[in-house]
Amino acid sequence: MSKIYFCLILCSLSLCLHASTCPSGWMRNENSCYFFSQDHEDWPTAMTMCHILGGKFVEIESAAEGTFLASMAMRFDKNYWIGLSDIQQEGVWIWMETKTPMSQTGYLNWHPDQPNNYDHKQNCATLNGNNYYGQWNDWHCSASNLPFICEKPDGLPEIVG
Repeated sequence: MSKIYFCLILCSLSLCLHASTCPSGWMRNENSCYFFSQDHEDWPTAMTMCHILGGKFVEIESAAEGTFLASMAMRFDKNYWIGLSDIQQEGVWIWMETKTPMSQTGYLNWHPDQPNNYDHKQNCATLNGNNYYGQWNDWHCSASNLPFICEKPDGLPEIVG
């Protein structure tokens, strides 16, 4: 077998593996797969649903990831639950899956004047695609009128070297 033919087979196989790393219904971006739900749930149920689907509630760790998610939310023209909450201590926003304080990730995208804890009952975060241009808002965790975003690793082996 010639080296060129062998390389073509390897490249084709790599493209096939690369294309099929996210389950059906999930979207790939960089090293993650994202599920943009169609179902509307309250915040705690949304977190549970992400686990049932084999992922976790999305945690936005970089500007690049935030830009991708905001663009998709605006494309779908929806507001989504994300895995950010200050329910444990007012004003201390935590990515709830990893228990990482938002202040440690170095990325935030609150809409101006948010979070505002309106009516002293807004402890869960949304990424808003049909208003606020993909920025975040705090909202009532018990509101059951929002879809949600889940995330999981893309399954590709890490390439070293």
